[in-house]
Amino acid sequence: MGITFGTLTETPLGEISFYAGDKGLKRVAFMPLDVLKKTEDIEETQPSLMGLGTIGILLTELNEFLFGIRKSYSVKIDWSGMGSFQRKVLSLTAEIPYGQVRTYGELAKELGKPGASRAVGRTLGSNPIPIVIPCHRVIGADGGLRGYTDGVQTKAFLLSLEGHVVESDKVIG
Repeated sequence: MGITFGTLTETPLGEISFYAGDKGLKRVAFMPLDVLKKTEDIEETQPSLMGLGTIGILLTELNEFLFGIRKSYSVKIDWSGMGSFQRKVLSLTAEIPYGQVRTYGELAKELGKPGASRAVGRTLGSNPIPIVIPCHRVIGADGGLRGYTDGVQTKAFLLSLEGHVVESDKVIG
């Protein structure tokens, strides 16, 4: 199976790279493409034609989102290679509407595992497709940002972009 790569070099968050295969989007990362390829030890392979279509859609949709035009994504996600719990957490997170937030505890309860808020947090911390699967919309019970793959400043930017007021690494109101 081939992989097709893409990158946005000039965004408010710096360079964002990604790749997709025949089953959909596999990865989004806040780093230059050459660094992503080295980090994940990806060999150049035959490009995926279906992945090219996914990358084309993502380029448009991600740009629109970062400039406040788009509120959701239509790009297909490749869920293969994810464990059952990870897939459940990320699928539930993908359903959080633009401009809304959930707590780690709320997601754990929705999963039928009310004591699993830390496991939810760890799973979101390894989200391979940030922004598209909007783990930035998940916060602590006290409104605290907790963490984010590219740092809390990125999470604060994304939440502010969606209309939230963020002060001292907390969502206010």
